[in-house]
Amino acid sequence: FGSRPDPKRGARPHPAANRHRPTCPAMGLSVLPLLLLTSRLASAAARQQPQALPPLDSCESPACKAGDSFSLLQHSGRRASSASEFPIGKLAGKVAGAGKDEDEESPAMQDVKAAFEAIDADGRGLAAAPGKGFPPGYSKGMMPYTEHFQGIQRRKNFIYVSGSGETAGKGQIFVFDMASRPEAGVMTETDHLDSNEADKLVHVVEFDPEFWHAGGFSIYGKYLAVGAEKGCAATDRMMDACQHGSRVHFFDLSNPRKPKQLSYTVDRPTATAGAVALTREADGRYLLMVGGVDSATLDFYRSTEKTLKSDPGFEQFATWSKQALLVSPGVSAAYTSYQTMNFVNQKDGKIFLVGTTRTAHGLGVDMADLFEVDNSQPDSVTLKKVADKHLKCLQGSCNMAAGAGAFVNSPTELFIYATDWEPIQERYVLINEFHSSA
Repeated sequence: FGSRPDPKRGARPHPAANRHRPTCPAMGLSVLPLLLLTSRLASAAARQQPQALPPLDSCESPACKAGDSFSLLQHSGRRASSASEFPIGKLAGKVAGAGKDEDEESPAMQDVKAAFEAIDADGRGLAAAPGKGFPPGYSKGMMPYTEHFQGIQRRKNFIYVSGSGETAGKGQIFVFDMASRPEAGVMTETDHLDSNEADKLVHVVEFDPEFWHAGGFSIYGKYLAVGAEKGCAATDRMMDACQHGSRVHFFDLSNPRKPKQLSYTVDRPTATAGAVALTREADGRYLLMVGGVDSATLDFYRSTEKTLKSDPGFEQFATWSKQALLVSPGVSAAYTSYQTMNFVNQKDGKIFLVGTTRTAHGLGVDMADLFEVDNSQPDSVTLKKVADKHLKCLQGSCNMAAGAGAFVNSPTELFIYATDWEPIQERYVLINEFHSSA
């Protein structure tokens, strides 16, 4: 955790390299060793004293003015590699058609499990520029973080990232217009970090000064749902010593650049809201899932109305605990701490959840797990783990204990996006895209 892209990243490291990464049991790690480890890593990082990166929108050097490219790693105090160069050039043209008021549906998939299993385990890297409007605070440079990215979602060629705005004292949603990328399909085919100056932050939404610790979130159609908890110290959060209490907020993305906060919330005065999932059931009502601490407990709500434009009247009807997990034969029974969980619908009416995490409290490996959801009973829900996948980001460019999320590209294609805890040297937001290898 906290490492940055390898300067020798011309080819992917052999998968066996991950076997030598120091890990610890997911449920057996005490807080003290973690803090000692992060302290040592922070000291080592401080000794490197990397040079500051120039603003992405500046072009003062002779190389830049000549139209050359520069390497991210040259500015991090390491030897550069052409495989990780970030091109500098004129802004690309904007993609037309943004901001249309569309149908409220997200596409249903033909076979969710098959699409999940077809996702390539190796991520493709993108970079977006935070720009001058990026708020302060996201520059800790080491774990444990109190102010960091929490979740990531895609809608067309926009990327949305949630953040816990400790410095601002508000929850935050960062809107990145990936203007050089297509509205549908794969955003990058390269196996190295890929950037374009047109891909940048265009807006920051700030909300809820009382509950500023925003969590993992979901987008369904043109609606975004995100939970926000009361802030507290990182060490207290690791020990589940924070004061419980949260709200779920809803936003309209009809204008993708400027999400509009809707007037209603789901209040949870005695519970947390670390992960939020949203979808629509076959009868038109909405299904909302809100995960408590580490998503060990999931609360399920169903709307009484069939619209999200106004208060849909969410009512809690079930609570699920990880002790009740069912597991398909041949699938690992591990249920870890999920930072993000997203619903995915299948055309036959089945509903699935994709959970993303990094094992061993953020020190292990990045994983995506797939659960089949049975919500057919009026007062209970069951979850069955049907698949899991070990995902590998470009080295040091993401951590799924920070932010990740699922995206349905088409009825046959399921993507996963992931980011790191914070921008690299406050200049770039790194994004990994995992898409179908078919």
